[in-house]
Amino acid sequence: MKKLLILLVLTACLLVHNTAPANVLAYMTSASFNVPGKGPYYETYLSVIGNSVKFIKNSNGKFQGTVDISIQFMQNGVLKNAQKYSLNSPELTDTTKGFPNFIDQQRYPLANGMYDVEITITDKNVPSDKPLVTKMPINIRFPEEVISASDIQLLESYTKAAQPTSLTKSGFDLVPYVSTYFPENATKLKFYAEFYNAKKVLGEGQKLILSYFIENYESRTKLVDYSAFSKQNANEVNIVLAEFNIASLPTGNYNLVIEVRDKDNLLQAEQKCFVQRTNKAAQMSSEDLKSLDVSNTFVSNYKNLDTLVAYMRCLRPVSSSSEVEFEEHQLKEKNLALMQQFFYVFWKTRSTENPELSWLEYYKEVQKVNKEFGTYGLKGYDTDRGRVYLQYGAPDQRSVSEHEPSAYPYEIWEYYTLTDKKQVFTNPNNKQSNKKFVFYNPDLVSNKFKLIHSTAKGEIYNTNWELLLHKRDTQTNDLDADKAPDHFGGNANDSFSNPR
Repeated sequence: MKKLLILLVLTACLLVHNTAPANVLAYMTSASFNVPGKGPYYETYLSVIGNSVKFIKNSNGKFQGTVDISIQFMQNGVLKNAQKYSLNSPELTDTTKGFPNFIDQQRYPLANGMYDVEITITDKNVPSDKPLVTKMPINIRFPEEVISASDIQLLESYTKAAQPTSLTKSGFDLVPYVSTYFPENATKLKFYAEFYNAKKVLGEGQKLILSYFIENYESRTKLVDYSAFSKQNANEVNIVLAEFNIASLPTGNYNLVIEVRDKDNLLQAEQKCFVQRTNKAAQMSSEDLKSLDVSNTFVSNYKNLDTLVAYMRCLRPVSSSSEVEFEEHQLKEKNLALMQQFFYVFWKTRSTENPELSWLEYYKEVQKVNKEFGTYGLKGYDTDRGRVYLQYGAPDQRSVSEHEPSAYPYEIWEYYTLTDKKQVFTNPNNKQSNKKFVFYNPDLVSNKFKLIHSTAKGEIYNTNWELLLHKRDTQTNDLDADKAPDHFGGNANDSFSNPR
């Protein structure tokens, strides 16, 4: 479980796509904001790991680390913004006590649109080291005709500003929290966001409600204990600066959600931020279930231990991290009563009115994926295609290539509207649009296709996916290459751009 959380955290960090081995380590988060009358800007928050860089004596006789940073924003192959600068660590007089991390925040004016961002970090004191490089797409979008939202900025701390600095927004100095992962010692989730155009859209003096809450990422269930709101008048810019005490928030994947509703409670805008939590002290406990009476529920019919074990195993694609951890423990212990109680609670939280029907509908899908995607003793729901199918449903387009001359067998799935199967029980309106998944089968024998790239939030993102597809015929020493050369009969890029 811990390994899973760490891997997911890295997808939100600068380490997500390092194109070459590097000694320097850094983490980055980012957010886009808008200044009415001036335009949008993109803000980066960088934390360099102190013990990954070399500290040398400077002109003051103290020890200091320095990294060189280069960032560029490309749009349709045209450079739109760029910066190169050096970032210094705090000065140290004694290096035996360890090397502190050091952070940086930068702002870049950018017009609305899609950009490809490339960031390079090099240890200035070790010029022979390979740089740390990341590439990622971003979308700056602040329409003027509707209420729009900035990204949510996670905060280490916030204080009233004595005078404006680079950290200041809306009269507060905001120190960024450079991660989306909150370990056990983190007890507060602090955040800031802005909403624009409410005065223009709703009218001057109109009331609005800014509500904010934490929801389970998998089921989209709103956590009642982590919910609050504020009433405000519609302005050019309305802000949310708040925090939650997360000391009792269990291990799991969550969304921090902020909504804007008008006086009639109609949703006008929302923004979400994915966060992860590790908190062993707040895990689901067997003691919490023992008092639950399920004798008059559908699970009372599941008295065969092997049958219930099989049912429990297929829940993983729609289970939260804390649920997976509990499931694995119970699958080892094989306590029939506790498994019945857990199984009932699992489906009751997803469908209060008819948990049995929700389970039976899900199990029909499980049987489908087992038949189509199962292979060599591996159930379909344990494969990548099976997991994606159960979590998101059947794709709208599925391009299958089994005999392309220079590529491994592959499939490209496209969802016009991506609805997380984990959320349909509670919030069917929370969707992603035009998302794609790329699977391939490098062993050429089994039916076990691996997911190598996706544009969906929370999934693996790999710009080198084309190289992987053609790896058996194409070898390259170019560490910056992310596309395979043209091959006779090759259709992967076209199938990805235009699935059919």
